[in-house]
Amino acid sequence: MPTGVAIRDARQQLFGAAERVLLRAGPSALTSRAVTAEAGVAKGVLHRHFADFDAFLAEFVLDRIAAGADVEMLAAVLMGAGHRLFADRTAAPEAVAVTRMVSTIIGGVVREPPPA
Repeated sequence: MPTGVAIRDARQQLFGAAERVLLRAGPSALTSRAVTAEAGVAKGVLHRHFADFDAFLAEFVLDRIAAGADVEMLAAVLMGAGHRLFADRTAAPEAVAVTRMVSTIIGGVVREPPPA
């Protein structure tokens, strides 16, 4: 897609693409390249709207929870994110990286109730 072309509701377009990739090919296929290709946008579009792919996944999960998504689908997103930690590694990722990824994705789900 050429630069400077307005994309209507890019976040939702990317979330929809992520869901299609996930349902069609499973959590291991959920990569930034797969999502942007499915959405028909340049990879930079994702990075203009999200700090990184982990931030995208966190927002995707929160968006789907707000929409009443199936818990099994969300579990698959977590597995896909976990897969990214192990891809192309000769050793397991550091525990802090795993904790940060899981906390980022589910951190917004469990919230303190607002003060009365």
